[in-house]
Amino acid sequence: MSGKWEVAGKSKKVPLSKKAVKKQKKEIQPAQVEEETVDNFAISNPLKEHRNIYTLMKDDTSDQEQDRKQSENKENLITKPRISGKPKPKKKGSPVAQVKRAEREVLMEQLEEIDISDMKSLIGDVKKRFPNHPRVWLKDVQSYFHMKVTLRESDPGLMMYESAYPFNMLSSELQDFLSKLFKEIPDAVMIGFYSELLDSLARDVRNGACGYHHRILLQCMSHNCPKTVHSKEVTNKLQSLITDSVARTKECVALLWCLQMIPRNKLDTKLKVWFTCMLPILQTRKTERPVQDYILKCLENVVSEISDSKETIELGPSDFFGYFDLVFSPNSNLFSHVQVVLMELLEEIKYFAFSSNSEKRLRSFFPSLLIRLQHCSAKQKTVVLKYLLECLQQDAQCWLLWQQMFGKHLNNSVTLLEHIHDNWNIVIKTANKAALKQTLNYLVLTLTPTSGKTKIKENQRRALELCSDMNHAIGSPLKGALKLALLVMLVVSAAYILHDVKEFGSFQASRTGRIYSSFLQHESVVQLYDTAKVYGAAVHKYGMTHVPLLMEYIYTVCNSVCSTLALLAVFVQTNVNYLIENKDEIAQQMKAAAVDAGERGYGLIKSLTTPENMEWAETTALKYMELCRDYWSWALENMVQAAAAGQASAVALYGSVQEFVINNFINEPVTLDRLKEWVLTFSTFVQETAVHFYNTALNATLAN
Repeated sequence: MSGKWEVAGKSKKVPLSKKAVKKQKKEIQPAQVEEETVDNFAISNPLKEHRNIYTLMKDDTSDQEQDRKQSENKENLITKPRISGKPKPKKKGSPVAQVKRAEREVLMEQLEEIDISDMKSLIGDVKKRFPNHPRVWLKDVQSYFHMKVTLRESDPGLMMYESAYPFNMLSSELQDFLSKLFKEIPDAVMIGFYSELLDSLARDVRNGACGYHHRILLQCMSHNCPKTVHSKEVTNKLQSLITDSVARTKECVALLWCLQMIPRNKLDTKLKVWFTCMLPILQTRKTERPVQDYILKCLENVVSEISDSKETIELGPSDFFGYFDLVFSPNSNLFSHVQVVLMELLEEIKYFAFSSNSEKRLRSFFPSLLIRLQHCSAKQKTVVLKYLLECLQQDAQCWLLWQQMFGKHLNNSVTLLEHIHDNWNIVIKTANKAALKQTLNYLVLTLTPTSGKTKIKENQRRALELCSDMNHAIGSPLKGALKLALLVMLVVSAAYILHDVKEFGSFQASRTGRIYSSFLQHESVVQLYDTAKVYGAAVHKYGMTHVPLLMEYIYTVCNSVCSTLALLAVFVQTNVNYLIENKDEIAQQMKAAAVDAGERGYGLIKSLTTPENMEWAETTALKYMELCRDYWSWALENMVQAAAAGQASAVALYGSVQEFVINNFINEPVTLDRLKEWVLTFSTFVQETAVHFYNTALNATLAN
């Protein structure tokens, strides 16, 4: 080295040859190994570390890398098929089914590698070391699943699988262990952990990482901790995450998958969640096609489940009209196929809204439907008129609402009147006629111009014409009375004619026969008869010439009808003559039958009122009166004790009822199986109580 200053990095070095480089590497490698050995030895000398999830992750690093490589190879086989020069024969089944089957198999292999005994011992050690920190337990469980499950889901919404997937892939022993562990932890900790899982799932799906381990824990909590999932904090957190991730398709679909898990088996809650959280996404945001397809699939699943269960679901007017306006909105952000399916499901949604207590609930829908008649498309107009007519037919209160809204919504009311007028034959059969008549009279009175006002608007004139026409078609209430009067007159006339024939012995000799003969001999009648005879002969001649077969058929039918009427007349005359001729004998028989029935009744009463029976009845009555007096005396003596006992029983019953309500209605959701169990228990209790009181009364009676 020279005595001059040298700039660092500028010194010239002689380049080494290839042999010198290889020799230098061989000398350096043993030295590095020696240093690493010394360092490892120095590190391993301290006290042995406690076994936890982090040491387990260090021990299984190599195994984890190997499993990850295998799973990645399998995923590459799923997503990127090998391309060869020779075409291979196609396998049966769709590509979606093949992906589903392959992904399920990979997940099953990874879950089978979980050692439940090892996991139990690990969580047990963590519980001993951190007994008062359940969040640490949950973090270790999450880390364990994160280490074991590394498969990335191909579909963020898991639309290809059943609703319980992937939680149903766990073994029953592992499911029981997780459910017991979660039930030991307070609700506040579980709510915080659930929110953290939602954040982690959204982040991993956004980054393209594995999300199965989060989904398994979320499903397990939804099955075993319903209070946690239904809490206000969780629902608000989930809604905020969905709102923020609408523009990110995969993340939004994954969060919607979490949202549809909340209701579990409650169908009405499932439908409410869809209308509360998923419908606004379709109404207000420009979303991608996968998001709309997933939301539509959720609605189809809920509707099919409700239809299969035949359960009555109540849907409010706000939810129904939100859906209704979205279906018919011309400026919606929906894809065409989504809007078509929503239109097809409209009848099902309408059934949910109208079916429950339709006689009283439809009045809540009628005003909004009438308002929507204005400025609507032809298709929407047809649907609205159909629904309005259904409201009027099932709920009589809708007619009064229509009278109140008529003046303010005149054009819409005229459209409804025209629809009722066009379908009058159907409306008059199904609608409440009294309410319809009252409404038409009110509208006629309202639309009729006063003396000082001669000009009316065109729509008012049209409405007045329709109301007057329909009011006239209903007819007067005297119409039924007139029919009844005609029937009475016909019966009275027939009775008079029969009495007249009986009095004179024959029809020709009776007054009716003479009037009939004089009527036939009148000039106008004779002339009319001759004219009819001439035209009848002409028709007969023309018919026999051109259509002889038809005339023969007509004559055959007429002869058959005439012969039948003649036989009926002979039968009636024979029976009437028999009654007239044998009236005395028939009266004697009826009198004898009445006397015989009276004698039999008197004999029965006499047999029952013997002195022995009367004495037995008197003794039994006195005995029961004495028994009632004894019970009354005993009740008076123990009145105070009975009141005290009743007060204590009431207090105990109140406490039991309060505890029962808290345990069965507040802490846990009510299900159909639990309702059946309660009804069975109540019926058994009533039966045992009735048997007990019956035996007590019977023993007391026998003792006395």
